[in-house]
Amino acid sequence: MGKIPQETVQRIIDENDIVDVIGGYFEVKRAGGNYRALCPFHTENTPSFNINPQRQIYHCFGCGVGGDVIRFVMEYENLPFPDAAKKLADRAGIRVEETAFDAEEDKRHQARRDLQRLHKQAAEWFHKLLFKSADAQIARDYLKGRDLSMETARRWQFGYAPGDSNLFINWAREAGFKARTLATSGLAAWRDEHDPSRGLYSRFRDRLMFPINNDFGDVIAFSGRVLLPDQKGGKYINSPETPLFNKSRVLFGLDKAKQAIRREKSVVICEGQIDLIVCSENGIENIVAPLGTACTEHHARLLKRHTDLVIMCNDGDTAGRAATVKAFQNLAGADVLVKVVDLPQGADPDSFIAEHGADALRERIASARDIFDYMIETRTKDLGPDSLRERMQFAQEISDNIALTHDKVLQDSLINQVAVRLGVGVEEIRRLVGVAVTKVALDKKRGQNRKDKFGDPDAAESVNGQRAEPLQIRSRKLRFLCRTLLTNAIVRSQLTAEEPPEYLRQIADSQIVAKLWRADFDPATAASVSAFSNTLEPAEQAFVNLLLAEEEPDGTIEHAQSCLAELERESLRNRISVLQTQLRTPALPIDRQGELLAEIAELSKRLANGGT
Repeated sequence: MGKIPQETVQRIIDENDIVDVIGGYFEVKRAGGNYRALCPFHTENTPSFNINPQRQIYHCFGCGVGGDVIRFVMEYENLPFPDAAKKLADRAGIRVEETAFDAEEDKRHQARRDLQRLHKQAAEWFHKLLFKSADAQIARDYLKGRDLSMETARRWQFGYAPGDSNLFINWAREAGFKARTLATSGLAAWRDEHDPSRGLYSRFRDRLMFPINNDFGDVIAFSGRVLLPDQKGGKYINSPETPLFNKSRVLFGLDKAKQAIRREKSVVICEGQIDLIVCSENGIENIVAPLGTACTEHHARLLKRHTDLVIMCNDGDTAGRAATVKAFQNLAGADVLVKVVDLPQGADPDSFIAEHGADALRERIASARDIFDYMIETRTKDLGPDSLRERMQFAQEISDNIALTHDKVLQDSLINQVAVRLGVGVEEIRRLVGVAVTKVALDKKRGQNRKDKFGDPDAAESVNGQRAEPLQIRSRKLRFLCRTLLTNAIVRSQLTAEEPPEYLRQIADSQIVAKLWRADFDPATAASVSAFSNTLEPAEQAFVNLLLAEEEPDGTIEHAQSCLAELERESLRNRISVLQTQLRTPALPIDRQGELLAEIAELSKRLANGGT
């Protein structure tokens, strides 16, 4: 892949305000001259994610991530640097021209871009068929029967996948997509994995197609709904996992719902795409849906970036109630408040709106019950007064759920409530909760140990596929010099009028100082500093980001010169120590001893005179 020139990188950073870009993903709030938010890269209750609009950088004081606007898009969307830069370039209307780079890396990134382009064009092709193809009449009739207009179909880019598998395969080949790209995308599959010569077939046939978008609105997968009564396969089938799509990390509709979630300060979760779309089209816009799976811990972290209140609106049947409890168990770790909309038996949001109207559903959402009230009510109404075994079984189940809450006051309140409703002693419920709390802590510790040993699969990727630890430079003098060279244009211009002092070579960890000293960037321009930072090694870049996030006063040229003088004296002491060690070498020739002693005497004299 081509390398993006540093001048272009600087322009991309300069024309994409970091507050606007990050604010497009989740809510940020002004805090003095900066902005703060809950960190999207680890779970927290108190905002430690800081955005500095003057320097155009972000930094989390909780988990240590940080960088410029390109780095944020890389981390948040799990993109390599060139793709993140190009996404922001497109946002700002900047044309990117690349210079020659590594062929293997080019192949990897080109494959990803081909997948992105395939999904975008496939969505457009399916959408066109829905409106133009005679075979798609069954899909248009289905939409009409669900009171979904063609205008709605346009807004959500519904499509139609034809029953003839060859139509899609032929279209894709004519559009220039290779067979391997089609198979990797999940839109097609090999007829025989061991014999590619037998060709491909389309995974989606005779289905109403729903594009699945990432947070940024890019199509990354599809969900297809059956249209024929005797059709094989599930009611909905989703794209398999691909380099672009992992269903446990994506929520359908989140790209369209983000603004409404912030406005309403809550998110509604339903089970199906049609339920979501009907709700959204009827004004309930702060709604999302998982894709064929229960809410996961990653979904919880994703939602926590936008709101602290999750309202479950699953189907009013046994499976829906079980999904609600399972969702709570995964959401609890993110410390969000979970409430439940209690729909009538057999109803779903779509059918409820059709029968009672959207206002009735809005009222139920507004009066949603706390998850524990819901669990206690739905279970205890079926328990008879003599069913001690069943009551104790439920006491165990709900104690396990109470243990997931971190609020001790809430735990005590729930323990008392459960004891009263079940007719069980408070101390017994407290014991069960205590045992469950211990188990949760042990499970968490085991999980952390596994992450420490094998790596955290949920950690955001960085350069070369992993987040780099910053250089460990503890010398305050070196850190001061680095920060001054990065942030103080006046002092930098005075220092860099000459080459870095030779004595810095005798100072451990001073290589980064020399690199900053010789670099070509303007400390007065945040975009220039960030563009330079992106040329550094991962550990160096992380170190620079950390320095830029520190709120230290700027030093003067006198401070810098004093710092350099101290470092020169330190280099003299280091050199003397080395020479003294050499003097202790066994059988050292007399003439060599004399040379070493003479050099030590000269260095000691310079040290006594202040290093000059």
